Amino acid sequence: ARRSGRAVGATMGSRKTADFFAREAKKLGYAARSALKLKEIQDRFGVMRAGDAVLDLGCHPGAWTQVASERGAGSVVGVDLTTTRSDALGPRVDPRRTTLTVGDVFDLDPPALRALCGSSGASRGSRSRPFAAVLSDMAPSTSGDGVKDAALSYELAEQAVRLALGARALVVLDQDDDDREGDRDGDGHLEDDPGVLRKGGSLVVKLLEGPGGGRDDLQRVCKPQFESVRWFRPRATRRESREVFLVAKGRRGFASTAFDDSTTTSSDDDSNDERRRAARQRVS
Repeated sequence: ARRSGRAVGATMGSRKTADFFAREAKKLGYAARSALKLKEIQDRFGVMRAGDAVLDLGCHPGAWTQVASERGAGSVVGVDLTTTRSDALGPRVDPRRTTLTVGDVFDLDPPALRALCGSSGASRGSRSRPFAAVLSDMAPSTSGDGVKDAALSYELAEQAVRLALGARALVVLDQDDDDREGDRDGDGHLEDDPGVLRKGGSLVVKLLEGPGGGRDDLQRVCKPQFESVRWFRPRATRRESREVFLVAKGRRGFASTAFDDSTTTSSDDDSNDERRRAARQRVS
């Protein structure tokens, strides 16, 4: 009985906290209270600088795009399964510097993303260039099964990291997992694409923690790739939520800041289709 009472009390307190942040976000004109999470991350870690090109994965309903724009991003490219209109996000977002597109994170092509970055916003006219910050607020449609939800969340988080850093960054996990065919080309070789995040860039990725949720794996992948890797839980997070954010700054290596992607191709692994469909992205 005591355990039940504490759970009810915690839930009520969490709802009051969540309601406060939801009201505050609405009062400030943000599309969702998730904007307050990114603002706290930015204020504490400085993951974006004025003029940066920012990739917003799972951008709907546009709250993180609003924050990136108001913090002076030179351009923002947002991707989500749900259509998001930049002209509906208020004065914080300049449609001339914002490109919002519909797409599945598992189908995104790094060369195409770099080309989109080079043709948008302040960088318009560049042939192809990487992003200064990659942000992912993606989460699966939760089922109530903590183990399943954590696993699906990890699939999304890992894909965000793969897009940012390239498949080779995940090679540290190969010794524990022989089933990583999606990271290899038709000849079984690891793909050479360096990802879409530039040297010195920042990466922010949401993860739902749980049994087998993959926090340790993401730490192993990102620690050698960045100058600093932290885990952070913003105050606007519901108390009962299992979400936490990977905040990585200062990417250590990158092939080049100039690309010739005209001959680069990508292929999908059909064996991963079912897993990819299950982990469709959305902003919670």
